[in-house]
Amino acid sequence: MLTKAAENYATFEPRLVQYVRLTVIESTKNTKYVAIGDIDIWHFDPVPATAAKGGKWNTTLTFPIVPVTAFVNPHNHEVTVLSAFEPNRFVSDKDNKKTYAATWFPQTGLITEEILSSTEHDMFCPATSYDEKGHFLVTGGSSPWAFSIYDPESRKWYRPNDIDTNKPSKFSISRGYAGQTYLPNGKTFMIGGAWGPANDRTAKDGEVYDPKTGKWEVLTKVTAKSMEMDAVPDCTETQNPRCSGWKTEWQNHHPWLFAWKGDSIFHAGPSKRMNWYYTAPAKEGATIFAGTRKDNVTGFPDGDAVCGVAVMYDAEAGLILTAGGAPNYHYWLDTRNQGENDLHRLEATTNVFEIQLGTHGKEVFPRSLAPMKYQRIFASGIVLPNGEILVVGGQRKGEPFWEPTWQAVPEIYTPETNTWREVTRHFTPRVYHSWGLLMPDATVLVGGGGLDGGKDRDVNRYDAQIYEPPYLFAADGVTRLKQPEIKMIDRKTYKTGENITITTDVAVNAGSLIRYSATTHTVNNDLRRIKLSLQPVSGNDKTYTVKIPEDPGVALPGYWMLFVLADGVPSKAETVQILAK
Repeated sequence: MLTKAAENYATFEPRLVQYVRLTVIESTKNTKYVAIGDIDIWHFDPVPATAAKGGKWNTTLTFPIVPVTAFVNPHNHEVTVLSAFEPNRFVSDKDNKKTYAATWFPQTGLITEEILSSTEHDMFCPATSYDEKGHFLVTGGSSPWAFSIYDPESRKWYRPNDIDTNKPSKFSISRGYAGQTYLPNGKTFMIGGAWGPANDRTAKDGEVYDPKTGKWEVLTKVTAKSMEMDAVPDCTETQNPRCSGWKTEWQNHHPWLFAWKGDSIFHAGPSKRMNWYYTAPAKEGATIFAGTRKDNVTGFPDGDAVCGVAVMYDAEAGLILTAGGAPNYHYWLDTRNQGENDLHRLEATTNVFEIQLGTHGKEVFPRSLAPMKYQRIFASGIVLPNGEILVVGGQRKGEPFWEPTWQAVPEIYTPETNTWREVTRHFTPRVYHSWGLLMPDATVLVGGGGLDGGKDRDVNRYDAQIYEPPYLFAADGVTRLKQPEIKMIDRKTYKTGENITITTDVAVNAGSLIRYSATTHTVNNDLRRIKLSLQPVSGNDKTYTVKIPEDPGVALPGYWMLFVLADGVPSKAETVQILAK
């Protein structure tokens, strides 16, 4: 895999081996040669079994940076990844005003590197979302007041201006680790966060961005306190910084937010307390308690689920799945002393809950589902075209830049049977700062991990790997199936409530819309799936219509991947834009 940088990066599918290291000791000028400077070999103890019929891990992409944030361009399917002000490390509490980025071009296989400086924004640890036009909005992070937008058509970054002042738009509260989501009314909502400039302990209350004015506006009645998690327990060491500032600061980070009906936003976690948020009335908004994440019948409770996953896998039914997470971000209170007797927190859970949204503003009553097979914090959750959810990566003890308990075996949840099954293991740890994205060809791209500055090179993951789910293979688990093909759709842009007419090459019996999304730090609030009912068009062989839901709180305006399925095998997607009426 070639890059624009001076080096070339080879790509290999990992295989089980013993330890090997090749080192270049000399070279000859003006002589063409291929040199391998270093090979990393991972080991398992014991080696986990590979599941039969578990899909396949395919091509590995090697980036020139450690990819922490990733998004797909809906116009051309290019994948852009971001690190920080340097390609392999970050510095908190400093505004370094640039970000290293790399883009993979699937059509050619090339990867290019770029330094983004025009918006003066270090985009490490930001909040992210897509708007109706497919613009990618990045807020805060290591530049805690900065706000950048990527235009997918021009492939350019820009910093929007406040219309009144003609100066760059800023939000009012410094933020890193916030969460945000686009709203059907065209605005963008943001809340939470864990840090800002040194000594900034400002409450990370809700704000809303109006692109018509270029202004961010604080909502005084949408408070970060409403989503607080429990503080660090049993932390009494006065010399330990996590017993002072960190004890109160790390309580409302990485929120799971889902735009819903009635211009509401549902807050599903990771705190066990859930909420409804509203951006009206102006300057105030509103917060309504939505209950706690526990089973409505048995009373089985979930705790605070830091860096667990949350996926809206059936938007029209309002169904959200939450899985895993841990009570706190750091397993150890002092990472310099990771002994068994050190003060520490609880491990990640296998807890899984289903949340069904109904009337906004009303209390929500979750139910517990079959648990995952593996404990996971820092994992990624990806909804697939068939409605199943893939959970990949993560670890049992959630400590950043520390991998001994990483989980090598992904698993897939099937809602119809309430079961989890193990799928083919991967060989590269995907833990802190890793991610997963559904691709338009129905594969999943999984990558990243690390960005620790090279202090321990073993945790810096410069690569991503393509996973081909089991639905792409025949019953033998090996033979690649031909995917059905969407030959034509009647147009590319639709409004909520309208029909899409689809012509295929073979008879199909299911369909789905999945919104383009971006992910960082386990958060992917844009990701949602709409299950489609295919209606055959009389007299037209292999032609069908599907209806987009009427409510823009369900069919959130923006760009979506349209899939059809033939007996469970998904097509490659057509991209459609859905607009609010």
